[in-house]
Amino acid sequence: MATTEENKKKPLERPEMLKILCILTFIGSGLAVFSYSLSYLLFDEMKEIVGGLDKQYPGVKEIFSGGKRFFLTGFVLYSISFAGARQMWNMRKIGFHLYTVSQIFLLVLPVVMIKSHKLPLLGVLVSCVFVLGYYSNLKYME
Repeated sequence: MATTEENKKKPLERPEMLKILCILTFIGSGLAVFSYSLSYLLFDEMKEIVGGLDKQYPGVKEIFSGGKRFFLTGFVLYSISFAGARQMWNMRKIGFHLYTVSQIFLLVLPVVMIKSHKLPLLGVLVSCVFVLGYYSNLKYME
């Protein structure tokens, strides 16, 4: 006869690759949530500071041409990306869908909101690697 401990559902074990992907996403999306929220909340001040840095960091001024809505939208999308990784860390498949959708919108966001911005090949490749990495771990999630 089985004991009550044996009848309890065994928690799903998190694969090493999933741990690595989630930790990298927590770092990247967490930093992005922080920087996008600051850029939104302190937009005028940041725009003024960035105006003097354009010679040292070409393209920074261009990013602020997207306006406050660009940073607010980025904040929301990176928050969804972070939440998706959190769900996958907890072995929930819904996290994969949240993460993937947010990554698609994050790739399109600057193209739509910043006039001269083109889809970055490196950004597409990195997003694809992460989405495929998470996809390969879906079989371990509920």
